[in-house]
Amino acid sequence: MSLPATELPAASPAEKPIQRWWPWVGAAAVRVWGATWRLRTSVAPAIDPLRSDRTTRCIYLIWHRTILLACHSYRDLGICVGVSQHRDGEFAARIAAHLGVRTARGSSTRGAVALVREMLAFARRESGDLCMTPDGPKGPARQTKPGALFLAGHLGWPVVPIALTARPRKELKSWDRFILPAPFAKIGIVSGEPLVVPRRADDETLAKLCTEVDRRMAAAELVAEELVA
Repeated sequence: MSLPATELPAASPAEKPIQRWWPWVGAAAVRVWGATWRLRTSVAPAIDPLRSDRTTRCIYLIWHRTILLACHSYRDLGICVGVSQHRDGEFAARIAAHLGVRTARGSSTRGAVALVREMLAFARRESGDLCMTPDGPKGPARQTKPGALFLAGHLGWPVVPIALTARPRKELKSWDRFILPAPFAKIGIVSGEPLVVPRRADDETLAKLCTEVDRRMAAAELVAEELVA
């Protein structure tokens, strides 16, 4: 079963249309590239995206800069990832589809309501987990915004920070310092302590929880860096 089609904003005259074969080639390249990576993980079994017991479903939070690492490491699991409605988000969504990753479209700046609705629809229809980049699509980098926590409170699912890193790697000169692992890089994946969000959390509570997510993610990042040192 597929997610409902999302109407895309028209491309500006300066934007070239995305050719049908580009995402296929991109996904194939990611699979070949990622096959060389060496994973080093420290993820609690009860909240591991690879777990077999899905009695409890999770909302995973990853930084925007690590979405490539996450999509390859957790490919073909039917996880639904939130991506932006911008053209780059459309390209990423098409690549993700070829990696067995579902997507919902929207962001904190464009289509936030649509994103929440699509993720709620996915949660009702499907058995997979959800994944969001709480600092995307434009930052500030590595600072959680409350949308994912609001969704977690509504669903009653735990929020699980997941820190990912790579060594050696290249960091792009983008707002998030997007990570591109070298071939045969070591990939570190570490889960932070899960959080439970109250169903009717007010703005003050959500703000405090955002700060706590940042703290737990930072602690997990330190461990992830140690795994790939």
